[in-house]
Amino acid sequence: MKVLTSEELEGFNKTVLKGGLKGAAYGLGVSLPAAFILNRRWHYYRALPPNLKALSIIMVAVPWSVIEAERQSLRFEHDQWKTRAGYVDPHLNEERAQEMRALRGTKSETLDWIESHKWGIVGASWAGSMGAAFGIIMRDPFQTTAQKVVQARIWAQGLTIGLIMAAAGLTQLRGNDSVERQIHHVDHSWRMQVPELRREDMLAFQQAEADQRVTTSS
Repeated sequence: MKVLTSEELEGFNKTVLKGGLKGAAYGLGVSLPAAFILNRRWHYYRALPPNLKALSIIMVAVPWSVIEAERQSLRFEHDQWKTRAGYVDPHLNEERAQEMRALRGTKSETLDWIESHKWGIVGASWAGSMGAAFGIIMRDPFQTTAQKVVQARIWAQGLTIGLIMAAAGLTQLRGNDSVERQIHHVDHSWRMQVPELRREDMLAFQQAEADQRVTTSS
């Protein structure tokens, strides 16, 4: 396990903060114009109290900010990992990359893509489901605005629980797939790391010998 230096930790914090601000800007750039258009053209939205209108903007900006911050943090970790000894980029060896894809199969590739975009999918599904449910509820002429808001909140709670369960199931399925690959497909990519590690050991040995000669001569 590598201990982060103060420079790396500072860079990580700056990257996450920058990603969060960038995501918030994107979210506000989408939610504010949407709220303005809905307020002018949809009387159901115009009838909502100001706090619920503000909440509709926050529900877009905050998840977008969190998702973008997480994406930037993962990218930062990947860039840091590339500088460590023994890192092997499969894209540098197309033959090796094709072999890895053939072993993993379409299912694993799909799960990897979903895992990489998990929170984006969850956020988009939640926002889309909420918008659809809210639109259907607001068309009911036999309920007051307060009753519609309460019903929309109930839908929001149910959708949130469902999405959390779906994310947990995806994580479990992803874990089972990883275990299956470890059992049936032995990864020998460590062999590609041996020359690099040997080279570093040789350089360290030569440096130690040079330091010893300098100490002896002095």
